Amino acid sequence: MKTRVVLILAICFSLFNFVVLAQNGYEDKVNRYNHNGQKEGLWKENTSKYWRTETYYQNGKKNGIYKKFSTRRNELELFGEYRNDTITGTWYHFGDYGHLMMTFSEFTKNIHSIITGNNKGKYTPDYKCYMTSYYPNGRKKEEGLLLWNEGESPESDFSVEYGEWKYYDENGNLIEVKGARSETWRNSSRARIDEM
Repeated sequence: MKTRVVLILAICFSLFNFVVLAQNGYEDKVNRYNHNGQKEGLWKENTSKYWRTETYYQNGKKNGIYKKFSTRRNELELFGEYRNDTITGTWYHFGDYGHLMMTFSEFTKNIHSIITGNNKGKYTPDYKCYMTSYYPNGRKKEEGLLLWNEGESPESDFSVEYGEWKYYDENGNLIEVKGARSETWRNSSRARIDEM
């Protein structure tokens, strides 16, 4: 009986040491540079007082899964993927209570021009994607194309609705469709849409 207890304790101690050493070995692989001085592998960074990111790099370029966390709530805020420093796939933006607020997909370079809000000229935002937002009950709220510039993000207040947008009630029923030639505004600071 005494031998069994000693054997069980020895096994538990060995497993504990294995787990601790395995985790320590993993931690040593975070925030590393390759032989060219470029970021490589998983990087965990506090990007501001409010945000922490986990990003995978290959030869200094974002390549793989990206996660952004709120440091106040310690919850996932944004989840997506990069390929060669370019946003790709479907991105998920979560709200304060962990519910899905928006998805972004079909990322491409943009060729559509818009008129600025004060009608002082036209410009062509750098990127476009398809955005769907959701009510807290999980049903669609709105969907359509967003345009935005380098250095911004599609969920920022500076992105612009473009083309046909569909709006739904909380039961998922389509209630309105707006087109590119109407003056569609998501925010007073956003530009008016003008299809060329």
